[in-house]
Amino acid sequence: MSGRVGFIVNPLSHAVKRHGSVLEKVSARSADAVLVRLSDFAALPEQMRQLASDNISALFVEGGDGTLQAALTAWFSLPQPKRDLPDFAILAGGSTNLAHKVVGLGARSPEAVAAYLADYRAGAATPHTRQAALKVESAALAQPHIGMLLSTGALARTMLFVQRELHGAGRRGSWPVAQAAAMFAVNPRAQLDSDGEPLFRASPMLAEGADFTFQGDHTLSLMTTLPSLSLGLKPFWNRQGQPLAFMHAEWPIRSFQAALLKVLMGATGPHMERHGLRSLGAERVSLNYHGPLVLDGEVLPAAEDGRIKVSVTPPIRFLR
Repeated sequence: MSGRVGFIVNPLSHAVKRHGSVLEKVSARSADAVLVRLSDFAALPEQMRQLASDNISALFVEGGDGTLQAALTAWFSLPQPKRDLPDFAILAGGSTNLAHKVVGLGARSPEAVAAYLADYRAGAATPHTRQAALKVESAALAQPHIGMLLSTGALARTMLFVQRELHGAGRRGSWPVAQAAAMFAVNPRAQLDSDGEPLFRASPMLAEGADFTFQGDHTLSLMTTLPSLSLGLKPFWNRQGQPLAFMHAEWPIRSFQAALLKVLMGATGPHMERHGLRSLGAERVSLNYHGPLVLDGEVLPAAEDGRIKVSVTPPIRFLR
């Protein structure tokens, strides 16, 4: 395999901070691998430009979903001329590792990663999959942000609540998400946001795709390019082969506890419309929305005009 290999490590990611970096150990044995430690995310665009100039053929990223988002955003923001898209390999290192669970590298120990890398460089057949990512654009973003999971409304508020109230030492990953789901199943309006208002409340939004328009108060919406989410959840149907899955919930969700139980059990489908939930596939979605917007666990700055464009990237080859 021609080209050098880049390693991107977030030393502050939860698992990396607790257990040390796998990629740093592999890098110590690989003289021509370029190691980037993300001690300052503001420096990443320049570091990514250097990696591109080094003819990088693959980028191994160790961190959580936010780290992968930063790496993808930095690469897709590189100036012209167009560069070949490198292969990406994800190692779980954060508190949320949805992308790793779906398209991540199977090798986890330093020895296994080093062996995989040796085969990759030798041109051997290595497992991989192609997966597009979300591309989020607004006037509040200096460049498009590239990620895997975008949420609005009560779901965005809940994700931030989980980070703020439930994430702590030994309480990371899927467990706090399941804990939050259980709390909301009992009494969805009991949990209060930092402003003293319920997490579950109405948010006005206009959402438009080529074949649909939703306007008015909504409870939440969810967009992804992935086939499934954490805990094996698949809250999408009627995607019809489109690259972007979009789920929209009216305000209020009718028979909320029953609807939540169906989602958790994977019993979704057109019958969910009786609860006010709709799911469709799209190539792009335009939003007019002023509430919280969360991409891969990171809150995005709000655009004053409320206009947000969500589309998809070309397929990315993820090493498995």
